[in-house]
Amino acid sequence: MRKYQPLAAHLAAQSNSEVTLSFSDIEKIIGNELPPTADRFKPFWANSRTKDGHPGQFWMEYGWRQVRLDQVNRLVTFRRADAPPTESLESLKPLSKGTLYDLLRDAGVSIDGWNEDFKSNPNFCYEWCFGSVTEGFVLCLWHSEFKVNEDGWIYFDRNARAESDQRTRIATDLAIEKNVRNRAKTQAQRGKALDVAIRESFERRLPVRVIVGAGRRPEGEDRAEQAAKVEKRYLDGQEWYVHSYDFSNGECVLVRGIEKTLEDNTVEQADDEDSTYDEVQNRAIKTRRGQVKFRRALLTAYRTRCAVTGSRIEELLEAAHIVPHSRLTDYNVHNGLLLRADIHTLFDLHLLSIDSRSIVHVAPQLRGTDYEKYDGKSLAVVPERFKDAPAADALDKHYSMYLERHRRQRR
Repeated sequence: MRKYQPLAAHLAAQSNSEVTLSFSDIEKIIGNELPPTADRFKPFWANSRTKDGHPGQFWMEYGWRQVRLDQVNRLVTFRRADAPPTESLESLKPLSKGTLYDLLRDAGVSIDGWNEDFKSNPNFCYEWCFGSVTEGFVLCLWHSEFKVNEDGWIYFDRNARAESDQRTRIATDLAIEKNVRNRAKTQAQRGKALDVAIRESFERRLPVRVIVGAGRRPEGEDRAEQAAKVEKRYLDGQEWYVHSYDFSNGECVLVRGIEKTLEDNTVEQADDEDSTYDEVQNRAIKTRRGQVKFRRALLTAYRTRCAVTGSRIEELLEAAHIVPHSRLTDYNVHNGLLLRADIHTLFDLHLLSIDSRSIVHVAPQLRGTDYEKYDGKSLAVVPERFKDAPAADALDKHYSMYLERHRRQRR
């Protein structure tokens, strides 16, 4: 459907770096009415490179990105992908303190659980990241950790995984006071969730939103002994992009307002520095082919439906490893589940799990959300062939980790 080509051409002719158009404006430009999905589904306006007629491919080919969407007022804002931010690092300092509730709502992230029971807010308001693959992720980052490179780009490079591992060591050291260990446990969980959000955004080329915070933040190991206190915060109007992520150790770089070019977004492997170019390329091809075949096999086994929700929208269905790919390269169907993108993220974050009886378990934090209805239910779809069924021991391992995480949170 090349009917959206005129929109891309219209953007390319603009002299400004940012343009806001109403849906009516866009309909005049393309000479057609927008489909109902434009008003109801955010993915319609996604910055998609898929060559399937999706409108995003056209404006991205011309070097533009959708950066803000207001479906209520039927407005969408586009920005040149290579347009450098104009703000200085100093200008990004928070001057007031917005509530997380309002900031997440403004970012377009679901706050249904907060509305249902405000007493549950402590389960949310101290987290370090929010959102999902379908909504996009919102990261809570400290302004004091932002840096500027020689090109004037503002970036963030704290290693959330390393910090999570360090907190885990403190949490398991019985020589340390119990209150310090308990705080370290919570910080380790939040650091892990932040690492997953960064990794997912890198793999899927998703932009992230950032809530910029300022206040009292202990340094080093003191962070486990003293609680941080946010005194000011706001939602940054610019999107951030994960320019690099090292799967071997979690090192990453997030850049404000500048997307990394497609050809440079390669997956960094643990031993690439000691490998020849051909070895790196062959390994990348092998991984890519394995993942494609893995998803294809799961689509067949689960009859192109999400195992948990029964959703039939193929574009949103993903191949989930029960035992994570980072721990074990296993592309056998019995180590996989076909899950809708948001369910996949919850599964990876241990906010949703499935036991060996194929019963779904949903975390307490998701009480009052649309996900609660799946708690205690059997899988909506299971493979017809026994050899394609998910491995019971792998499910039990995932479920045990899920239980342990939420047992610690209740302490």
